[in-house]
Amino acid sequence: MLVFVPESTTVPAIADFTQSLRRTVLAEQHGGVTVDVESLDMAWFGGAEYERALRDFYLVKYRQQRPDALVSFVDATPFAAYLQQQLWPDMPLLCVFNDDFLIATVTQGPYLRANWADLDVTGTVQLALRLLPDTRHVALIVGSSQRELAAWSFLSREVRAAAPGRDFINLTNLTLEQLRQRVRTLPEDTVVIIVGYMQDAAGRSLITRDVTHLLHTEGSPPLFSVHKTMLGSGIVGGMLLDYELLGQKVARRALRLLEGERASDLPPGDLKANVAAFDERELKRWSIPESRLPAGSRVMFHEPGLWERYRWQMTSILAAGLMKGALIIVLLLERRRRWKAQRLNLAVLDSLPGAVAILDPSGVVLRSNPLPGPGREPGGLPAHKLLAAGGSYVAALREAAREGPPEMKGAVSLLQEVLSKRSWEGVAESRGLAPGTWFELRAHQLELPEGGAFVSLVDVTPRRRAELEARQARDERAHLERVAAVGELGVSIAHELNQPLAAILTNAETAQRLLRRTPTDLSLLAEVLQDIVADDKRAGGIIRHMRALLKKGEARHANHDLNELVREVLRLVASDALVRGAELFLHLAEAHLPVHGDSVQLQQVVLNLTLNALDAVSHQPAGLRQVWVHTRRLEGHVELVVEDTGVGMTDETLQRLFEPFFTTKREGLGMGLSISLSILEVHQGRLQAERREGGGSLLRCLLPVSPSQEGDS
Repeated sequence: MLVFVPESTTVPAIADFTQSLRRTVLAEQHGGVTVDVESLDMAWFGGAEYERALRDFYLVKYRQQRPDALVSFVDATPFAAYLQQQLWPDMPLLCVFNDDFLIATVTQGPYLRANWADLDVTGTVQLALRLLPDTRHVALIVGSSQRELAAWSFLSREVRAAAPGRDFINLTNLTLEQLRQRVRTLPEDTVVIIVGYMQDAAGRSLITRDVTHLLHTEGSPPLFSVHKTMLGSGIVGGMLLDYELLGQKVARRALRLLEGERASDLPPGDLKANVAAFDERELKRWSIPESRLPAGSRVMFHEPGLWERYRWQMTSILAAGLMKGALIIVLLLERRRRWKAQRLNLAVLDSLPGAVAILDPSGVVLRSNPLPGPGREPGGLPAHKLLAAGGSYVAALREAAREGPPEMKGAVSLLQEVLSKRSWEGVAESRGLAPGTWFELRAHQLELPEGGAFVSLVDVTPRRRAELEARQARDERAHLERVAAVGELGVSIAHELNQPLAAILTNAETAQRLLRRTPTDLSLLAEVLQDIVADDKRAGGIIRHMRALLKKGEARHANHDLNELVREVLRLVASDALVRGAELFLHLAEAHLPVHGDSVQLQQVVLNLTLNALDAVSHQPAGLRQVWVHTRRLEGHVELVVEDTGVGMTDETLQRLFEPFFTTKREGLGMGLSISLSILEVHQGRLQAERREGGGSLLRCLLPVSPSQEGDS
């Protein structure tokens, strides 16, 4: 693509047009396209001789070259049309003029299309009068080049027609110095229209933008123009020809020529590249409100205000001030919150029961609640030493432990472990210094980086006494229950004792007869005496077991075999079962079942469960009175199950079975199962009741395996 422009590409209007055309072609044409621009410098150099030299030069230059499309801009069009006729008659040419009347200077055809981009002098003058309605004079500046002088008459007519009733001032055919002088002396109510100033009357080549900037700096009246490239040089604005927009539109039409479209098929008419554009700085300078601007106007060179210019700095300062104020408010609120929290902490600390203290990591008292009154110290400990602010809690407790019972050393050890962060928290109970008193020490590690502990001492003497009384009452009830159970087994026990006693009598009479014989059969006599001894031991065992069941005393925990405990109980109950007409089946685990506890209390549980089962089947028909006793080993536990074929249990019975004084028997007190449950809970066991499949009831008892035997399981 070969492009001819009338002026040097250093001229702002030509530079914007050619650069925009080149960018658009390269951006929208996917194949390789070369754009060559030829500047004819027609404003700075003129005359017939110069034009002949140009023609000869370009005829030689392009005689062997053939471009694919031609583009000519304004005054370069006659020259481009001449080259087309001489070198490439069938080459498409797109011409762009400054006004519509210039279209008539060329002959359009299949290979030539002429469009125009109007220099809207009329629109610019009308805009100037709209923005400055008090204007009385309109001055027109045009340079002295051949092209500018040729356009003078047309331009002056347009200005006069657009400003009727205003004085017209002619500022053409002047040297630059004369122009500067004339502009400085113009009346105040004057607007100046500058179309171009490429050469002055002395023949000096100039650039219009530079001349405009010079006049502006010397205090000219409001300046208006028709070129968008003049914005920023001091003009207020106008209906300006946007050369970048014009370059884009011309490039798109030229690309259609490259694609093979005929020039005559391109749209005719105005390219519509004018925009109403203004310099905001000049609007403010001449006090022109933006409300006077036409709709859709572009306001450029926005001069930021103080906020826009220093937005980040002012925002930073404002933010810093707000943050500082917010920080002060937060600190004041935090101070008030801490003050309230301290008052609340002190109130809570003062209201806590017992003797409470907060210790630092070394065990020194930082704060404590008020000292208890005389005679109210927990466990008789010296509270005035333990809770003294600044004193060593650990040292005072260690000193008290030296005078107290041995278990107080455990409380000292617990406190030291918490302070050293080896333990998070802990509880220790010990007898106090005063006889018959108990205290509880609780230590909890403070959640602080430096550590420390919260320690409380509470007198638990009333609780320990209540526990002791409750245990004594429970043991008393259990003893009474055992006495009642042994009373029920009177016939069975008599039967059990009658057998060994009858055997002893028979063996003794036999021994007497053997002694009267001559000679005496000593070996047979020895066997008879051994039988007497065995029967005596059997009777003595029954009596001792009865005495153990009836004996009152503190529980003695030891390791036992659950199977052996069950056998001893069922040996007493077996005869009672025969009397009741019931069948008693015993299924014991083959292995040893180690449990830890009091043998009398555990046998009482077996006895209660077995007697309840026998009572349950006593109303059944003969042959259906059956009771089973099972034992087995589970993981970590041993199990005792007693089941019967009785009438079973209702939902209410299942729900209330272990309540004290609840019974389904007319003669019962309702204490047997309640006491059995209490005994098992003391032994860390449990008792539960179920309905037996096929009818009847099933009671299941679980006990932990003896700790000394658990590792052998």
